[in-house]
Amino acid sequence: MATPVTSTTSLTRSLRAPGLIVHYVSSVIGVGVLIIPGHAAEAAGPLSLLAWLLLIVYSYPFALIFARLSMLYPTSRGIPEFIERAFGRRPAQISSVFLVLTLLVANPVLGLAAIRYLFTIWDPDPSNLTVIGYGFLVVLASILFNLLGIKVSTRLQATLLTVLVAFLVVVIAVSLPHAEPANLTPFAPHGWGALGSALIICFFGFIGWENAAPVAEEVVDPPRTFPRAIFLAVFLVGALYFLMAVTVILVVPADVASGEQITAFTTLLKIASGQSIAIVGNIVAVVLLILATNAWVLGTSRVIYATARDGLLPSALTRVSRRNGVPYGALLFLIPGYGVFLGILALTGRDETLIITASSAAFLLIFLVTFLAARKLLVGRGIRALNMTIIVVTVVIIPFFRDSLLYAVAFFLIAFLLITMRRRTTTPTAEEPSAEEPSAEEPSAEEVSSRD
Repeated sequence: MATPVTSTTSLTRSLRAPGLIVHYVSSVIGVGVLIIPGHAAEAAGPLSLLAWLLLIVYSYPFALIFARLSMLYPTSRGIPEFIERAFGRRPAQISSVFLVLTLLVANPVLGLAAIRYLFTIWDPDPSNLTVIGYGFLVVLASILFNLLGIKVSTRLQATLLTVLVAFLVVVIAVSLPHAEPANLTPFAPHGWGALGSALIICFFGFIGWENAAPVAEEVVDPPRTFPRAIFLAVFLVGALYFLMAVTVILVVPADVASGEQITAFTTLLKIASGQSIAIVGNIVAVVLLILATNAWVLGTSRVIYATARDGLLPSALTRVSRRNGVPYGALLFLIPGYGVFLGILALTGRDETLIITASSAAFLLIFLVTFLAARKLLVGRGIRALNMTIIVVTVVIIPFFRDSLLYAVAFFLIAFLLITMRRRTTTPTAEEPSAEEPSAEEPSAEEVSSRD
Protein backbone atom coordinates (compact mmCIF):
# COMPACT_ATOMS: atom_id res chain seq x y z
CA MET A 1 0.00 0.00 0.00
CA ALA A 2 1.35 3.44 -0.93
CA THR A 3 2.20 5.79 1.86
CA PRO A 4 -0.54 8.45 2.11
CA VAL A 5 0.36 12.05 1.47
CA THR A 6 -0.19 13.81 4.74
CA SER A 7 -1.40 17.11 6.02
CA THR A 8 -2.27 18.43 9.46
CA THR A 9 -4.96 20.84 8.29
CA SER A 10 -8.61 20.71 9.28
CA LEU A 11 -10.88 17.92 8.11
CA THR A 12 -13.05 18.31 5.00
CA ARG A 13 -16.76 19.17 5.27
CA SER A 14 -18.64 16.51 3.30
CA LEU A 15 -21.29 15.06 5.67
CA ARG A 16 -24.85 16.18 4.86
CA ALA A 17 -28.18 15.54 6.65
CA PRO A 18 -28.78 11.95 5.37
CA GLY A 19 -25.23 10.95 6.28
CA LEU A 20 -25.55 12.59 9.71
CA ILE A 21 -28.80 10.70 10.37
CA VAL A 22 -27.03 7.46 9.48
CA HIS A 23 -24.16 8.35 11.80
CA TYR A 24 -26.56 9.20 14.65
CA VAL A 25 -28.62 6.02 14.30
CA SER A 26 -25.59 3.77 13.76
CA SER A 27 -23.92 5.23 16.85
CA VAL A 28 -26.83 4.42 19.12
CA ILE A 29 -28.90 1.54 17.84
CA GLY A 30 -26.69 -1.57 17.83
CA VAL A 31 -26.29 -2.65 21.46
CA GLY A 32 -29.40 -0.75 22.53
CA VAL A 33 -31.79 -2.71 20.36
CA LEU A 34 -30.06 -6.12 20.35
CA ILE A 35 -28.30 -6.61 23.70
CA ILE A 36 -29.66 -4.17 26.28
CA PRO A 37 -33.37 -5.21 26.25
CA GLY A 38 -32.46 -8.72 27.38
CA HIS A 39 -30.00 -7.48 30.02
CA ALA A 40 -32.57 -5.02 31.37
CA ALA A 41 -35.36 -7.62 31.42
CA GLU A 42 -33.12 -10.01 33.35
CA ALA A 43 -32.26 -7.29 35.90
CA ALA A 44 -35.72 -5.82 36.52
CA GLY A 45 -38.38 -7.76 34.62
CA PRO A 46 -41.29 -5.69 33.22
CA LEU A 47 -40.18 -2.80 35.44
CA SER A 48 -37.37 -2.26 32.91
CA LEU A 49 -39.99 -0.81 30.54
CA LEU A 50 -40.28 2.17 32.88
CA ALA A 51 -36.51 2.67 32.63
CA TRP A 52 -36.77 2.62 28.84
CA LEU A 53 -39.57 5.20 28.83
CA LEU A 54 -37.70 7.53 31.17
CA LEU A 55 -34.55 7.40 29.06
CA ILE A 56 -36.39 7.75 25.72
CA VAL A 57 -37.99 10.97 27.01
CA TYR A 58 -34.57 12.05 28.28
CA SER A 59 -32.84 11.34 24.98
CA TYR A 60 -34.39 14.06 22.79
CA PRO A 61 -33.33 17.08 24.87
CA PHE A 62 -30.05 15.27 25.53
CA ALA A 63 -29.38 14.94 21.79
CA LEU A 64 -30.73 18.43 21.05
CA ILE A 65 -28.31 20.10 23.48
CA PHE A 66 -25.33 18.31 21.94
CA ALA A 67 -26.58 19.28 18.47
CA ARG A 68 -26.90 22.95 19.51
CA LEU A 69 -23.40 22.99 20.93
CA SER A 70 -22.07 21.34 17.76
CA MET A 71 -23.82 24.01 15.68
CA LEU A 72 -22.13 26.74 17.69
CA TYR A 73 -18.69 25.12 17.75
CA PRO A 74 -18.42 22.70 14.78
CA THR A 75 -15.05 21.16 15.54
CA SER A 76 -13.78 17.62 15.98
CA ARG A 77 -12.84 18.48 19.58
CA GLY A 78 -16.49 17.99 20.56
CA ILE A 79 -17.04 17.89 24.31
CA PRO A 80 -13.62 19.33 25.30
CA GLU A 81 -14.33 22.33 23.03
CA PHE A 82 -17.60 23.04 24.83
CA ILE A 83 -15.96 22.67 28.23
CA GLU A 84 -13.07 24.97 27.30
CA ARG A 85 -15.44 27.65 26.04
CA ALA A 86 -17.30 27.54 29.34
CA PHE A 87 -14.69 26.73 31.98
CA GLY A 88 -11.21 27.22 30.51
CA ARG A 89 -8.28 25.25 29.16
CA ARG A 90 -7.30 22.98 32.05
CA PRO A 91 -10.79 21.48 32.63
CA ALA A 92 -10.95 20.92 28.86
CA GLN A 93 -7.63 19.09 28.87
CA ILE A 94 -8.72 16.85 31.73
CA SER A 95 -12.01 16.14 29.95
CA SER A 96 -10.10 15.27 26.75
CA VAL A 97 -8.04 12.59 28.48
CA PHE A 98 -11.08 11.38 30.47
CA LEU A 99 -13.11 11.07 27.25
CA VAL A 100 -10.33 9.24 25.40
CA LEU A 101 -10.01 6.70 28.23
CA THR A 102 -13.78 6.20 28.38
CA LEU A 103 -14.12 5.69 24.62
CA LEU A 104 -11.22 3.25 24.46
CA VAL A 105 -12.86 1.20 27.22
CA ALA A 106 -16.44 1.40 25.90
CA ASN A 107 -16.08 0.91 22.13
CA PRO A 108 -14.95 -2.76 22.14
CA VAL A 109 -18.23 -3.89 23.76
CA LEU A 110 -19.79 -3.64 20.30
CA GLY A 111 -17.27 -6.03 18.81
CA LEU A 112 -17.71 -8.45 21.69
CA ALA A 113 -21.49 -8.33 21.31
CA ALA A 114 -21.18 -9.04 17.57
CA ILE A 115 -19.07 -12.12 18.28
CA ARG A 116 -21.52 -13.43 20.90
CA TYR A 117 -24.31 -13.28 18.33
CA LEU A 118 -22.14 -14.91 15.70
CA PHE A 119 -21.11 -17.75 18.01
CA THR A 120 -24.71 -18.61 18.91
CA ILE A 121 -24.94 -20.14 15.44
CA TRP A 122 -22.54 -23.00 16.25
CA ASP A 123 -21.25 -22.58 19.81
CA PRO A 124 -23.74 -21.07 22.31
CA ASP A 125 -21.18 -21.03 25.11
CA PRO A 126 -17.81 -19.76 23.81
CA SER A 127 -15.03 -19.07 26.28
CA ASN A 128 -14.50 -15.50 27.42
CA LEU A 129 -11.02 -15.49 25.87
CA THR A 130 -12.43 -16.60 22.51
CA VAL A 131 -15.02 -13.81 22.53
CA ILE A 132 -12.38 -11.20 23.38
CA GLY A 133 -9.97 -12.44 20.70
CA TYR A 134 -12.52 -12.44 17.89
CA GLY A 135 -14.08 -9.22 19.22
CA PHE A 136 -10.72 -7.51 18.72
CA LEU A 137 -10.74 -8.66 15.09
CA VAL A 138 -14.15 -6.99 14.63
CA VAL A 139 -12.92 -3.61 15.90
CA LEU A 140 -9.75 -4.02 13.80
CA ALA A 141 -11.89 -4.55 10.69
CA SER A 142 -13.89 -1.41 11.54
CA ILE A 143 -10.69 0.60 11.84
CA LEU A 144 -9.58 -0.57 8.38
CA PHE A 145 -13.06 0.14 6.98
CA ASN A 146 -12.93 3.75 8.22
CA LEU A 147 -9.65 4.25 6.37
CA LEU A 148 -11.77 4.28 3.17
CA GLY A 149 -13.04 7.75 4.05
CA ILE A 150 -16.26 9.19 5.46
CA LYS A 151 -18.04 9.48 2.07
CA VAL A 152 -17.54 5.83 1.14
CA SER A 153 -18.23 4.49 4.62
CA THR A 154 -21.41 6.56 5.09
CA ARG A 155 -22.91 5.41 1.78
CA LEU A 156 -22.35 1.76 2.63
CA GLN A 157 -23.58 2.28 6.19
CA ALA A 158 -26.78 3.93 4.89
CA THR A 159 -27.63 1.04 2.55
CA LEU A 160 -27.05 -1.65 5.15
CA LEU A 161 -28.76 0.28 7.95
CA THR A 162 -31.95 0.75 5.91
CA VAL A 163 -32.19 -2.97 5.20
CA LEU A 164 -31.44 -3.95 8.79
CA VAL A 165 -33.91 -1.54 10.39
CA ALA A 166 -36.60 -2.94 8.08
CA PHE A 167 -35.65 -6.45 9.22
CA LEU A 168 -35.92 -5.41 12.89
CA VAL A 169 -39.43 -4.14 12.29
CA VAL A 170 -40.35 -7.45 10.64
CA VAL A 171 -38.91 -9.39 13.61
CA ILE A 172 -41.01 -7.38 16.04
CA ALA A 173 -44.11 -7.87 13.88
CA VAL A 174 -43.74 -11.67 13.62
CA SER A 175 -42.85 -12.03 17.32
CA LEU A 176 -45.69 -10.04 18.88
CA PRO A 177 -48.39 -12.66 18.00
CA HIS A 178 -46.53 -14.94 20.45
CA ALA A 179 -46.88 -12.38 23.26
CA GLU A 180 -48.01 -13.60 26.68
CA PRO A 181 -49.65 -10.79 28.71
CA ALA A 182 -49.00 -12.90 31.81
CA ASN A 183 -45.31 -12.06 31.41
CA LEU A 184 -46.12 -8.56 32.68
CA THR A 185 -46.77 -9.93 36.16
CA PRO A 186 -45.24 -9.55 38.59
CA PHE A 187 -44.31 -6.11 37.26
CA ALA A 188 -41.38 -5.69 39.65
CA PRO A 189 -40.17 -9.26 40.38
CA HIS A 190 -36.93 -8.04 41.98
CA GLY A 191 -38.49 -5.09 43.80
CA TRP A 192 -38.76 -1.44 42.75
CA GLY A 193 -35.13 -0.90 43.69
CA ALA A 194 -34.24 -2.87 40.55
CA LEU A 195 -35.26 0.23 38.56
CA GLY A 196 -31.81 1.61 39.37
CA SER A 197 -30.09 -1.42 37.88
CA ALA A 198 -32.28 -1.19 34.78
CA LEU A 199 -31.47 2.50 34.36
CA ILE A 200 -27.74 1.77 34.47
CA ILE A 201 -28.08 -0.96 31.84
CA CYS A 202 -30.49 0.94 29.57
CA PHE A 203 -28.44 4.13 29.77
CA PHE A 204 -25.64 2.41 27.87
CA GLY A 205 -28.07 2.03 24.97
CA PHE A 206 -28.44 5.82 24.72
CA ILE A 207 -24.75 6.61 24.70
CA GLY A 208 -24.05 7.76 21.18
CA TRP A 209 -26.05 10.95 20.70
CA GLU A 210 -22.91 12.86 21.60
CA ASN A 211 -20.98 10.89 18.95
CA ALA A 212 -22.09 13.43 16.34
CA ALA A 213 -20.10 16.20 18.05
CA PRO A 214 -16.63 14.91 16.98
CA VAL A 215 -17.72 14.77 13.32
CA ALA A 216 -19.14 18.33 13.36
CA GLU A 217 -15.98 19.55 11.64
CA GLU A 218 -16.94 17.38 8.67
CA VAL A 219 -20.63 18.40 8.55
CA VAL A 220 -21.74 20.69 5.72
CA ASP A 221 -23.51 23.80 7.06
CA PRO A 222 -23.90 22.57 10.69
CA PRO A 223 -26.61 25.12 11.70
CA ARG A 224 -28.93 23.71 9.02
CA THR A 225 -27.85 20.07 8.95
CA PHE A 226 -28.00 19.21 12.67
CA PRO A 227 -31.66 20.28 13.22
CA ARG A 228 -32.73 18.31 10.15
CA ALA A 229 -30.99 15.16 11.33
CA ILE A 230 -31.66 15.14 15.06
CA PHE A 231 -35.46 14.86 15.20
CA LEU A 232 -35.79 11.97 12.75
CA ALA A 233 -32.88 10.09 14.32
CA VAL A 234 -34.25 10.37 17.88
CA PHE A 235 -37.76 9.37 16.81
CA LEU A 236 -36.54 6.31 14.90
CA VAL A 237 -34.25 5.10 17.69
CA GLY A 238 -36.77 5.71 20.49
CA ALA A 239 -39.54 3.86 18.66
CA LEU A 240 -37.35 0.85 17.86
CA TYR A 241 -35.96 0.67 21.40
CA PHE A 242 -39.33 0.67 23.12
CA LEU A 243 -40.97 -1.72 20.66
CA MET A 244 -38.07 -4.17 21.02
CA ALA A 245 -38.11 -3.89 24.83
CA VAL A 246 -41.87 -4.52 24.98
CA THR A 247 -41.53 -7.47 22.58
CA VAL A 248 -38.76 -9.05 24.65
CA ILE A 249 -40.79 -8.72 27.86
CA LEU A 250 -43.99 -10.12 26.33
CA VAL A 251 -42.48 -12.93 24.25
CA VAL A 252 -39.30 -14.17 25.98
CA PRO A 253 -40.12 -16.16 29.17
CA ALA A 254 -38.61 -14.68 32.30
CA ASP A 255 -37.05 -18.02 33.28
CA VAL A 256 -34.92 -18.54 30.16
CA ALA A 257 -31.19 -18.99 30.65
CA SER A 258 -29.08 -15.89 31.18
CA GLY A 259 -27.25 -16.39 27.88
CA GLU A 260 -30.54 -16.39 25.99
CA GLN A 261 -31.51 -13.12 27.67
CA ILE A 262 -28.25 -11.54 26.51
CA THR A 263 -29.00 -12.53 22.90
CA ALA A 264 -32.75 -11.90 23.28
CA PHE A 265 -33.09 -10.91 19.62
CA THR A 266 -32.16 -14.45 18.57
CA THR A 267 -34.42 -15.93 21.25
CA LEU A 268 -37.35 -13.96 19.82
CA LEU A 269 -36.74 -15.41 16.38
CA LYS A 270 -36.48 -18.96 17.75
CA ILE A 271 -39.84 -18.58 19.47
CA ALA A 272 -41.52 -16.92 16.49
CA SER A 273 -40.03 -18.75 13.52
CA GLY A 274 -37.73 -21.55 14.54
CA GLN A 275 -34.00 -22.20 14.55
CA SER A 276 -33.32 -21.64 10.84
CA ILE A 277 -34.70 -18.10 10.84
CA ALA A 278 -32.90 -17.43 14.13
CA ILE A 279 -29.61 -18.08 12.34
CA VAL A 280 -30.51 -15.40 9.77
CA GLY A 281 -31.35 -13.11 12.69
CA ASN A 282 -27.94 -13.74 14.20
CA ILE A 283 -26.24 -12.69 10.98
CA VAL A 284 -28.39 -9.55 10.79
CA ALA A 285 -27.54 -8.75 14.41
CA VAL A 286 -23.83 -9.17 13.73
CA VAL A 287 -23.97 -6.81 10.75
CA LEU A 288 -25.95 -4.21 12.72
CA LEU A 289 -23.45 -4.35 15.57
CA ILE A 290 -20.58 -3.97 13.10
CA LEU A 291 -22.29 -0.85 11.71
CA ALA A 292 -22.44 0.54 15.23
CA THR A 293 -18.78 -0.34 15.73
CA ASN A 294 -17.92 1.53 12.52
CA ALA A 295 -19.76 4.65 13.73
CA TRP A 296 -18.02 4.59 17.11
CA VAL A 297 -14.60 4.03 15.56
CA LEU A 298 -15.29 7.05 13.32
CA GLY A 299 -16.26 9.29 16.24
CA THR A 300 -13.46 8.09 18.52
CA SER A 301 -10.80 8.58 15.84
CA ARG A 302 -11.88 12.23 15.55
CA VAL A 303 -11.61 12.66 19.33
CA ILE A 304 -8.09 11.19 19.19
CA TYR A 305 -7.23 13.47 16.25
CA ALA A 306 -8.48 16.58 18.06
CA THR A 307 -6.72 15.60 21.30
CA ALA A 308 -3.44 15.20 19.41
CA ARG A 309 -4.02 18.51 17.62
CA ASP A 310 -4.29 20.11 21.07
CA GLY A 311 -0.88 18.70 21.94
CA LEU A 312 -2.10 16.13 24.49
CA LEU A 313 -1.14 13.16 22.30
CA PRO A 314 1.75 12.71 19.82
CA SER A 315 1.56 15.01 16.77
CA ALA A 316 1.80 11.97 14.45
CA LEU A 317 -1.85 11.28 15.29
CA THR A 318 -2.91 14.49 13.49
CA ARG A 319 -1.88 13.18 10.08
CA VAL A 320 -4.68 13.44 7.52
CA SER A 321 -4.72 11.87 4.06
CA ARG A 322 -5.11 14.43 1.28
CA ARG A 323 -6.69 11.74 -0.88
CA ASN A 324 -9.82 11.17 1.20
CA GLY A 325 -9.48 13.42 4.29
CA VAL A 326 -9.08 10.50 6.72
CA PRO A 327 -7.14 11.14 9.96
CA TYR A 328 -5.34 7.85 9.52
CA GLY A 329 -2.84 8.46 12.32
CA ALA A 330 -5.66 8.64 14.85
CA LEU A 331 -7.41 5.61 13.36
CA LEU A 332 -4.33 3.43 13.53
CA PHE A 333 -3.76 4.52 17.13
CA LEU A 334 -7.03 2.78 18.03
CA ILE A 335 -5.47 -0.64 17.32
CA PRO A 336 -3.20 -0.61 20.40
CA GLY A 337 -5.69 1.62 22.24
CA TYR A 338 -8.47 -0.96 22.10
CA GLY A 339 -6.00 -3.80 22.42
CA VAL A 340 -4.74 -2.68 25.83
CA PHE A 341 -8.18 -2.61 27.42
CA LEU A 342 -9.30 -5.86 25.82
CA GLY A 343 -6.05 -7.40 27.08
CA ILE A 344 -6.88 -6.27 30.62
CA LEU A 345 -10.33 -7.83 30.23
CA ALA A 346 -8.76 -11.11 29.09
CA LEU A 347 -6.21 -11.17 31.92
CA THR A 348 -8.84 -10.50 34.59
CA GLY A 349 -11.33 -13.01 33.18
CA ARG A 350 -14.14 -10.44 33.09
CA ASP A 351 -16.76 -10.11 30.36
CA GLU A 352 -18.31 -7.01 28.73
CA THR A 353 -20.70 -6.42 31.65
CA LEU A 354 -17.77 -4.69 33.35
CA ILE A 355 -17.33 -2.44 30.31
CA ILE A 356 -21.01 -1.48 30.29
CA THR A 357 -21.18 -0.54 33.97
CA ALA A 358 -17.79 1.22 34.07
CA SER A 359 -18.21 3.29 30.94
CA SER A 360 -21.89 4.16 31.55
CA ALA A 361 -21.03 5.97 34.78
CA ALA A 362 -18.06 7.72 33.16
CA PHE A 363 -20.17 8.90 30.23
CA LEU A 364 -22.90 10.15 32.56
CA LEU A 365 -20.44 12.33 34.49
CA ILE A 366 -18.91 13.90 31.39
CA PHE A 367 -22.39 14.50 30.00
CA LEU A 368 -23.30 16.34 33.20
CA VAL A 369 -20.24 18.58 32.86
CA THR A 370 -21.23 19.25 29.22
CA PHE A 371 -24.75 20.25 30.25
CA LEU A 372 -23.29 22.60 32.85
CA ALA A 373 -21.14 24.10 30.10
CA ALA A 374 -24.21 24.44 27.88
CA ARG A 375 -25.85 26.46 30.67
CA LYS A 376 -23.17 29.10 30.08
CA LEU A 377 -22.98 28.84 26.31
CA LEU A 378 -26.54 28.50 25.00
CA VAL A 379 -28.96 31.40 24.86
CA GLY A 380 -32.72 31.39 24.50
CA ARG A 381 -35.29 30.78 27.21
CA GLY A 382 -36.57 27.50 25.78
CA ILE A 383 -33.25 25.74 25.31
CA ARG A 384 -31.93 26.99 28.66
CA ALA A 385 -35.02 25.66 30.46
CA LEU A 386 -34.66 22.35 28.67
CA ASN A 387 -30.98 22.18 29.56
CA MET A 388 -31.72 22.91 33.22
CA THR A 389 -34.27 20.09 33.24
CA ILE A 390 -31.67 17.70 31.81
CA ILE A 391 -29.16 18.77 34.47
CA VAL A 392 -31.64 18.01 37.24
CA VAL A 393 -32.62 14.64 35.74
CA THR A 394 -28.95 13.68 35.29
CA VAL A 395 -28.16 14.55 38.92
CA VAL A 396 -31.13 12.44 40.04
CA ILE A 397 -29.91 9.47 37.94
CA ILE A 398 -26.31 9.56 39.25
CA PRO A 399 -26.96 7.84 42.64
CA PHE A 400 -28.45 4.82 40.83
CA PHE A 401 -25.00 4.04 39.42
CA ARG A 402 -23.64 3.26 42.89
CA ASP A 403 -20.39 1.22 42.65
CA SER A 404 -20.03 1.99 38.94
CA LEU A 405 -19.11 5.55 39.90
CA LEU A 406 -15.85 4.23 41.30
CA TYR A 407 -14.66 3.45 37.76
CA ALA A 408 -15.59 6.96 36.64
CA VAL A 409 -13.66 8.42 39.57
CA ALA A 410 -10.66 6.26 38.63
CA PHE A 411 -10.77 7.58 35.04
CA PHE A 412 -10.94 11.14 36.35
CA LEU A 413 -7.97 10.63 38.68
CA ILE A 414 -5.89 9.17 35.84
CA ALA A 415 -6.81 12.10 33.57
CA PHE A 416 -6.11 14.64 36.33
CA LEU A 417 -2.73 13.14 37.15
CA LEU A 418 -1.66 12.93 33.49
CA ILE A 419 -2.56 16.57 32.83
CA THR A 420 -0.89 17.69 36.08
CA MET A 421 2.31 15.82 35.19
CA ARG A 422 2.24 17.27 31.67
CA ARG A 423 1.90 20.83 32.97
CA ARG A 424 4.90 20.32 35.22
CA THR A 425 7.12 18.96 32.45
CA THR A 426 6.26 21.45 29.69
CA THR A 427 7.43 25.03 29.40
CA PRO A 428 4.91 27.85 28.92
CA THR A 429 4.35 28.84 25.30
CA ALA A 430 3.20 32.07 23.79
CA GLU A 431 -0.25 33.14 24.80
CA GLU A 432 -2.87 31.51 22.61
CA PRO A 433 -5.94 33.29 21.28
CA SER A 434 -8.85 33.43 23.67
CA ALA A 435 -11.20 30.47 23.41
CA GLU A 436 -14.12 32.79 24.08
CA GLU A 437 -13.92 34.39 20.62
CA PRO A 438 -15.77 32.31 18.02
CA SER A 439 -14.16 31.91 14.63
CA ALA A 440 -15.57 33.61 11.58
CA GLU A 441 -17.35 30.45 10.40
CA GLU A 442 -19.08 29.82 13.71
CA PRO A 443 -22.63 31.18 14.15
CA SER A 444 -23.31 33.17 17.27
CA ALA A 445 -25.44 31.72 20.05
CA GLU A 446 -28.20 34.15 19.11
CA GLU A 447 -28.17 32.93 15.49
CA VAL A 448 -28.42 29.30 16.59
CA SER A 449 -31.24 30.15 18.98
CA SER A 450 -33.14 31.94 16.20
CA ARG A 451 -33.22 28.70 14.17
CA ASP A 452 -35.62 27.05 16.66
